[in-house]
Amino acid sequence: MPTRARRHPEAAGHAEVQMLMDANTRKERFSLAYIAAVAAKAGFDVVEPSVDVDSIDGALISHAGRRPRIEFQAKATARDVLGDDDIGFPLPIKNYDDLRAEVIVPRILILVVLPQAEDAWLTHSEEELVLRHCGYYLSLAGLPERDNSASVTVRIPRENRFDPNRLAALMNLAAL
Repeated sequence: MPTRARRHPEAAGHAEVQMLMDANTRKERFSLAYIAAVAAKAGFDVVEPSVDVDSIDGALISHAGRRPRIEFQAKATARDVLGDDDIGFPLPIKNYDDLRAEVIVPRILILVVLPQAEDAWLTHSEEELVLRHCGYYLSLAGLPERDNSASVTVRIPRENRFDPNRLAALMNLAAL
C-alpha cells in the first residue's frame, strides 16, 4: 500500500495558527514549566490541582523518606523587579493571606522573573535548552496580617534562588 506524503499546512493553503493564549496565561504556563524542570532535576514530582481554590498552583512531592511535600503558588513577571539584594513583587492580598496561613504542609511563593521580550524566554538547539531568567522563592509563614485591600509588595531575597539544590534543602526541612 503506497504511503502519502504529508504536506505542511502552509503548503496546502492553510492559514497560520494564531496564538490564542493571552500573555499572562503564557507567563503562568512558563513558570510552571520552569518549576517542573527544577523539580525533575532535583528528583521530585510536581502535581497540579484541578482547581486553585486556596492559592495553591501545585505541590512538590518527594517519594523518599518521610515523603515530604511543599505546596506552592506560582507567579511570573517580565517587569523590572530586581533590586540589588531583593525582588519587590506586588502579591494579591488573597494570595498573601492564603500563603501566610498556619497550615500543616509548608507553602511557598515561587516567582519566575522573565525577560521583557517574550522571544528571549526560551531558546533551544540540539545541544541545549535555555529557560530565562530565574525563579525565586519565599515562605510567607508567620507574616503579619495586612490592611491592604488589593495587594502587598513582598520582598524576596535574591539569594532565595529556586534551583535543584535549594529545593532539595527545602524538602529536607519539610521532612522534619
